[in-house]
Amino acid sequence: MNNFRENIKRELKNLFDSNDSVYSVWEGGSAATGFLDEYSDLDIGMICKDEAVESVFEQIEQFLDKNYAIKHIFKVPDKMWHEHAHRFYIVDNSPPFFYVDILIEKKSATGNRFLESDRHGKAQIWIDKKNLIDQTPTPDEVIKKKGKFFYQYMCDYFPIQLIEIKKNLARNNKIDALRTYQQLFGQMAYLFNLKYRRNKYDFGLRYAERTYPQEIVSFLEETMFVKDIDEIKKKLPAVEEKFKVLIEELKENWR
Repeated sequence: MNNFRENIKRELKNLFDSNDSVYSVWEGGSAATGFLDEYSDLDIGMICKDEAVESVFEQIEQFLDKNYAIKHIFKVPDKMWHEHAHRFYIVDNSPPFFYVDILIEKKSATGNRFLESDRHGKAQIWIDKKNLIDQTPTPDEVIKKKGKFFYQYMCDYFPIQLIEIKKNLARNNKIDALRTYQQLFGQMAYLFNLKYRRNKYDFGLRYAERTYPQEIVSFLEETMFVKDIDEIKKKLPAVEEKFKVLIEELKENWR
């Protein structure tokens, strides 16, 4: 794993370094957050000349196909919320859980560059020809504004979601009961995040096992996993109570 990863990193860095249209390149993901292991993908962010995004992707794909044989490409649809170009590559003869994740941002982009150190870790900088990489943490006023929005959203929406779950249980709609029950945890994640990792308020339950207290991890493991509709009925009261406790605990700081 280490040899494969280091080889492809070195070769890609050389490729980007020789391209005048590429201004900045960094490695994010687990390399930035300190959780790199044998299962990690290669997570690359780039800033390039506005009109060169497609040509840079063409260069990357020619290189990967020639040297590693591309097995699969996922091109994230254009005009996603972050306004950047994003593609994933699975290559031949790579470790079983490995893929290359490349995000290309235009130099003129004004949206999120996914570099805030408090949210995305310390990016491993490969190239920064024009000093464009800015890892300034998220301003506190931004966190407060977003956090208050999500807190109020949960206060307003939770009673409706709870009725939907109980309605599906009463109707014995097993699939809809499971669907709405599982949705509840994604919504509860906003509250857990505001309490335990406020700068990652919108991360959902990603990396929960790394950042939540063990008692919360144990609670989620116990309540999220159900085998049938009877287990939902049994576990829902504890989930409802936890939701209400979180709403009350967070009220002073987030209302």
